[in-house]
Amino acid sequence: MKTIFIGAGNVAWHLASLFSKKQDIKITHIWSRNKENAESLKQKLTEIDNLNKDIEISHSVQQLDFSKIDADLAILSIADGAFESVLSKLILPKNCILVHTSGAQPMEMLKLANQNVLGEKIEKIGVFYPLQTFSKAKEVDFSSIPFCIEANEKEIEEKLTNLAKQFSTKVFQVSSKDRSILHVAAVFACNFSNYLWTISEQILKEKNLPFDMLKPLLEETLQKALEINPSNAQTGPAVRKDEKVIEKHLEMLKTMNKEMNLDDNFTQIYKLMTESIQEKNV
Repeated sequence: MKTIFIGAGNVAWHLASLFSKKQDIKITHIWSRNKENAESLKQKLTEIDNLNKDIEISHSVQQLDFSKIDADLAILSIADGAFESVLSKLILPKNCILVHTSGAQPMEMLKLANQNVLGEKIEKIGVFYPLQTFSKAKEVDFSSIPFCIEANEKEIEEKLTNLAKQFSTKVFQVSSKDRSILHVAAVFACNFSNYLWTISEQILKEKNLPFDMLKPLLEETLQKALEINPSNAQTGPAVRKDEKVIEKHLEMLKTMNKEMNLDDNFTQIYKLMTESIQEKNV
């Protein structure tokens, strides 16, 4: 399967690395607006397999015409805000399948791409969305990562499903609407919770206390949520309605905001989340 990667960010970094380990998948091109990202990804793939040294890279919107090359699959893995500008310039061979890896974008967005220089719209589209948080510096085990698959044709859906099953035991057919809902839930579970840990890290740093002190707590919190579900694992002053402790914390945060230039939003976040927890547990 000859494959093009449109994008060289975190998701593309891991998927391309994964694909390059399969003998029946050949990555032929990498496009990224950031030339350094494309070159770094090519270097990463060359380290996995020296044959990847032949991968061609490009980085300008004028180089999004792939209509004259032989390609079976094109993977669009770019920031959601760049979809329209990139897709409007993207031209692929007639029989190439175009998929994206976004949790938030509908599959139909891909119809902005063309399948030839005459401006005929792409026909074969789908979604190949791995539900995970990715960072280039952190390796992941794809075998347990859920893949959400969608396609505009049954044959394409089967191809994408079989492809995903080469890497993961958890492959699901998920519509664009349901995937958007899943993505919202993932933002709460991953991005927002990580930001709360960042707030904790900053508060501790201001007092020269190591973040490592919280790691056993974070591990137990996650393990408990996975075992008995988050709704059954909630603890703390909010659920206990311990108003004295809550008021003390709010006053401490206000003082810290003034003395240490902490973000004033920290106080508002504490208050809003406390109120939300209490309303849920009335």
